[in-house]
Order: sequence, then C-alpha cells, then structure tokens
Amino acid sequence: MKNIFFSVEEQRMRSLFRIILFLFLFSFGVALPSIIPFTALQYVSISLFTLVLYYVMFRFVDQRSWVHSGLVISKAWLKELLAGIVIAALVMGVIFLFIWQTDGLEINGFGWERNGQKYWLIPISVFFVQMASVGFYEELLSRGYLIPNIKEGLSIGNISPFKATLISVFVSSALFGIAHAANPDASYTAVFNILLAGIMLAIPYIITGRLALSIGLHFSWNFFQGGVYGFRVSGMEIRNSVIQIQQKGPDWWTGGAFGPEAGLAGLLGIIAIILLTFVYLRHSGVDLNPVRLFKIHYADYRNSDNK
Repeated sequence: MKNIFFSVEEQRMRSLFRIILFLFLFSFGVALPSIIPFTALQYVSISLFTLVLYYVMFRFVDQRSWVHSGLVISKAWLKELLAGIVIAALVMGVIFLFIWQTDGLEINGFGWERNGQKYWLIPISVFFVQMASVGFYEELLSRGYLIPNIKEGLSIGNISPFKATLISVFVSSALFGIAHAANPDASYTAVFNILLAGIMLAIPYIITGRLALSIGLHFSWNFFQGGVYGFRVSGMEIRNSVIQIQQKGPDWWTGGAFGPEAGLAGLLGIIAIILLTFVYLRHSGVDLNPVRLFKIHYADYRNSDNK
C-alpha cells in the first residue's frame, strides 16, 4: 500500500506534509516573540527563527542542497538586493506623485513636525527594521519554501516540472493574497492585487534562483509606502511617516484605507515593477528563463548535486 506521508522513492516526507509542518512551526515561532518588549526586536527574532527553520527544513526535511536555497550570498545577490530596493522605491515615488497630482491626497505635514525635531527618526527606524524583517521572512515562506515544494508535489504524470512551477507560483501567490484578506479594510481588489504582487515577487526568484531581488522589492515597497509617503500598508496605518498625508481621492484609484495595493495606482505599480525587473535582469546579462531547479524533477537535480 502506498504511503501517503512518506515517499519511498525520494526517501523523504511528501511535499504536502512538508508544507504543513513548515507552516505549523512558522506560526508557532511567530507567536513566541510577543514576550519581547521591543517591537524591532520582535520582528528581528521572527526573521532569525524563520531563517533557522528554513535552513533545517530545506536541508534535512526537504533534502536539498543549500545551493538551491536562494540565500547564497554573492556579489550578484547583493546587487540584486540593492536593485530591488531602488526599483520599488522609484515606483512607489511615482505612485505617490500620480495620486497627489490627481488630487487623491493632500500633504498635511512632515514627520519631524509631528514627533519633535530630536526623536522623529526613532519610530521610522523601528518601522525600517519591521519592514526589512517582514520582507525577509515572508519571502522565505511564500517564495523560497512554498514554490519549490508545491512544484515538486505537482510534478507528476503529464505535469512537467516547468508547468508545476507555473502552478506553484499562482498557488503560493493566491495564498499570499488570501493571507492579507483579514487585514483592516481589505477588499476583493486588494486580495487580487496582492496575488499579482506575489507573482511579481516570484518572477525574479524563478529566473535567478536567488531571493535577493524579491526581498529587496518586498521590503522597499512596504517601507517607502508607509514609512516615507504615509500610505497605509495593507490596511495598517503608519502614524510616523516622513510625509504626513490625508487621502481623499476615489478608492478605486488610491486604494483608500487599505493602501495603494487596493487601487488602480497600486496595480499599475505592480506592472511597472515587473517590467523594470525584466529590464534590469536583461541588462545584467541574466538568462530570462527559469533556473534549473524549476525545470527538472527533484531526483534529477538531487542526483547531479550528489555527484
């Protein structure tokens, strides 16, 4: 009788149960830092916990070489991280200008006026650490772990590894969108746009095999959106931004109380980032095809890694 929990051929737990185990341990780890009194340290501890969990699961439960983890630091990795930060910062700046110039918001003031000249950078610095942590551990979960495991689980019968990869990108992105559905003021448009954002973040990972661009884009989008330009970030209000704003335009354009992700401006921003990502990778000489991890079966690349 076939063992539904364990693959005898691959000598490891089947993908569905690996994913369930990872999500269970991740949810447990996310709850632990609540005992830490400092917000920035809470988020850093979640990042460290997720990194350790990712390493243990990736190496010993999934039984993959760390070469495929997306976290092997190199010159290319660091350049892509910086590129992701710059691309998302530029696009968010354009979103801000478009909404402002179409009378979708008004500027009420600046952070140093509201929080005092001496300490106004402290809450922004804390938010910086929060968003850097979120960009890191959410990418490990949603892209780095889910996509390879879903792909491997679906690479059966007539479903080729590449087709399974495409499905895994959609499924992981859908889960990414659904995970934001409980956020304040979430809407169907917000969930759909965040699903597209998940695809946007998956593209550089699939092409390069590195999580650097995805982490940079994710962090920078959130930080500049809330910490610099004063928009809500997925429904969460940021009171200590550099620019203090009041949104007043139509929700279909600005995203309203949820933030740009719930409006047309955010959708256009996501499309712009996808295009700029392709331009950057092409200019960097990267082959715009999926890396080997996403084109062949697990057994094939594992055997070649062991040679």
